[in-house]
Amino acid sequence: MSDTFVHIIGRGVLTRLASWRLILHLFLQAAGAFLRFPLLNHAVFRVFVRQVYFTGVQALPLVCIAALVIGSILVNYLLSFLTSLNAYDRVGEFLVYVVVQEVGPIVCTLIILLRSGTAVISEVALMKISREFDSLHFMDIDLLDYIHLPRITAFVLCGPCLTFVFSAVALVGGYLVLGFVHNITFDNYVYQLVSALNFSDFILLILKPAVMALVIVLVGLQKGIEVRNSITEVPIHLIQGMINIIMLLIFVELIFGMF
Repeated sequence: MSDTFVHIIGRGVLTRLASWRLILHLFLQAAGAFLRFPLLNHAVFRVFVRQVYFTGVQALPLVCIAALVIGSILVNYLLSFLTSLNAYDRVGEFLVYVVVQEVGPIVCTLIILLRSGTAVISEVALMKISREFDSLHFMDIDLLDYIHLPRITAFVLCGPCLTFVFSAVALVGGYLVLGFVHNITFDNYVYQLVSALNFSDFILLILKPAVMALVIVLVGLQKGIEVRNSITEVPIHLIQGMINIIMLLIFVELIFGMF
């Protein structure tokens, strides 16, 4: 009984370590390949543009709608709370922290995860099952340049871009929808937002969603690659990948919350 329990625990640990090793290997390979500028290749660039379109452009309407709804609620609540305390000078500080540093990256990351993260796992898994990887290898096409790097680059680029759009729409649109009913003019509102922004906010606006998007695409590629020969493995790896991504995103959020 004890031997069986130890065997199960040990096998789980070894499997998890192998997964982490593959993720790290993908990241290091992609970082090294990026320095060779493979995106200048016409075929690779087309894959990159198509992934940017699927991950970023197609998600813009959903991001804008979510930003308007969430931004309106946050702006209305924070303005009501702060004006009741006569803390007019803290409006910009609180809104920038809540929207730009916390809500924006999290919401956009979840949208990317649900739309594109699941698609990457399924797409890569089906490509492996249908032996498209073998065909690319037979034609001497580097999988890293053609499959992995365009997706990694597109995710890392779209994460900060979507977060920037979300933050802008939430802060400005939130005031225009519900914030104008409070005793603060739009000019004063914008002035306080601009005054509250600093260089660290812009760094965080780029770095945090980029790291979160990188986690999504790396785990997605890893789970897709680990599928063997059966199509019934795809939903299993999809669920496992979603769970692993969410756990890692919580860890990333905790790391950034410490600074």
